[in-house]
Amino acid sequence: MKTIGQNIAYYRKEKGITQEQLSEICGVSPQAVSKWENDISCPDITLLKPLARVFGVSVDKLLDDGAEPATTLSENEKETGKVLKIRVLDGKDTVNLNLPVALIEMLLKCGTLSDSLSFNGKKNIFSSIDFNKMLELVSLGVFGKILEVDSEDGEHVEIYIE
Repeated sequence: MKTIGQNIAYYRKEKGITQEQLSEICGVSPQAVSKWENDISCPDITLLKPLARVFGVSVDKLLDDGAEPATTLSENEKETGKVLKIRVLDGKDTVNLNLPVALIEMLLKCGTLSDSLSFNGKKNIFSSIDFNKMLELVSLGVFGKILEVDSEDGEHVEIYIE
């Protein structure tokens, strides 16, 4: 995995800037830049934006450790939109549903969403979920874990928007 120091060294060299020049731009000593690049210390958080601007990258890119995310979207999913992920746990079984939002919208319009979802033959797990509200959250740009439900039967349901 890459470190912020490795990223600073890479982008600095890519721009053809010396450690001394970068230190002048940031208002720190050349030794400070050297310590960053050797992972002895990190730049102050207030320097992240100026560093990113100097290098022509985002702060996110400057901090990127190169690790791949645990979940990625395929090109097809990027085109069709967000995915509603539902995880149901009942103590011994776990079921993960990945439902494209477009599919949920279609099933809601047809009035068949509640008939389409079940877990171990039980449909009541999903009856407490307001899928119209979920779609409203999607339209507002909300993502991440948005709901956890524990049913009377001991099932645990988690819903994520990605």
